[in-house]
Amino acid sequence: MTSELLIPLTVLVLNGSDERHRTVASALPAGEADLLYLEDLGSTAEPVKEFIDLCIVDAGTDDNSTVPLVQRVRRRWPLVGICCLGCTDVVAVLEAGADDAVPADAGPEVEAAQLAAAFRRARGATSELRVAFGDLVYDREARRVWCAGKEVMLTPRELRLFDILFVRAGAPVSVSTLQDYVWKDDFPRESNALAVYVSYLRRKLGASQQATLESVRGVGYRLARRG
Repeated sequence: MTSELLIPLTVLVLNGSDERHRTVASALPAGEADLLYLEDLGSTAEPVKEFIDLCIVDAGTDDNSTVPLVQRVRRRWPLVGICCLGCTDVVAVLEAGADDAVPADAGPEVEAAQLAAAFRRARGATSELRVAFGDLVYDREARRVWCAGKEVMLTPRELRLFDILFVRAGAPVSVSTLQDYVWKDDFPRESNALAVYVSYLRRKLGASQQATLESVRGVGYRLARRG
């Protein structure tokens, strides 16, 4: 397994104007960021995605509203980098939990450089966690899976099945081991539940050109390289 396959980082931009959106897009490496735009997290609303790799907050000229926004972001994503742009009170924003705070009077070159630096740090943090097997990439800590460059949404049971097959990629895993790992003591022994979930997983990983989920006769299943 390797960690060389480049996966776009999920970057959430909060409170940004159209001009700010263009600034962010131009400062980040082309094709390496999946940009999501949101006006505000709101008090109860869920963000667009459960997981993000970097958050960029446009402070505008109102640090009074930016500080609680940064605090909410930090509570939800304790380990994610937060970069605030256009701050009038840098100290307050940093104390609220931001990792970078660009003053409102900073020039566009400084702003672009800070954005690029924040992105590089986010890339470095994720590269150590994301492991590739062919064109499948798995971040076991965040429980995220990508297939052929696109993130795949797995149910909790599908994820447990993928987890043990990925960790043992290249080697067959027995039916009994899979049943015990995925279902623990709840597996209905007379059912074909394992075969059903293997079919679900195969379908969701069907876009892979380099990996396949094989049946191993008389043993179980194996995540293997194609060819």
